[in-house]
Amino acid sequence: MKKFLLPSFFAFALLLGGCMNTENVEPKPIVEPKWPVLISRDSISSGGHLGLSINEEAASAYTKLQQLRPKGIEYANIVGNISSNLSQLNGRLKLYTYLLLDEQIGTETGVQITLKSGSVSSIYLNSGRYLDQWPLKKNASSSVRLGDNADVVYQKLIKISGDKSYANKFERISLLTKDLATGFDPIMAASPQWYFRYQPESGISEDVQINLEKGKVKYLIISRYKD
Repeated sequence: MKKFLLPSFFAFALLLGGCMNTENVEPKPIVEPKWPVLISRDSISSGGHLGLSINEEAASAYTKLQQLRPKGIEYANIVGNISSNLSQLNGRLKLYTYLLLDEQIGTETGVQITLKSGSVSSIYLNSGRYLDQWPLKKNASSSVRLGDNADVVYQKLIKISGDKSYANKFERISLLTKDLATGFDPIMAASPQWYFRYQPESGISEDVQINLEKGKVKYLIISRYKD
């Protein structure tokens, strides 16, 4: 038997080698991402920009922002819109598109809830894990789920916050992205800064920072980038 097995092995090896692709495969070149190039930056402390005026009241400035929606400006980010008092979300959650729940020091299990047209469109943990509901393995009345409207979410969050396992996720409640299709939130007047980005023309992006003090527009910083 040994006299037949050894030649058979070599014959199989030769056949396998003949079937292998011996062509050299050149590695694909690594293409570095193209970063926007800053072409100008201006600070405006008198006059205004895009209809926004220095010393304008926050509520009036917000109305001006809403008038910019035809330019593709649908959202504004609100800095420092943070609380540890869950009751402050009552009636306000539907005005925003992004809610972050976490401990005082950020964790991978912090919860990011995105809303679209007033209903939950996605739920992620800070780790990047996608969820259909939060918390997991809780019934419908005790977990935020895709499709829940903002008022339902608020009621569920009250219930979840009473669970010792999740209470620490309410130490830092952040409403970060304002939907300009919704009304003014008076609390956002206390924010030190609102900001947004839009494209005034093809290939050009503009970052607009609206800096506020005592509920009024103090100054603007306009940064232009070439895409």
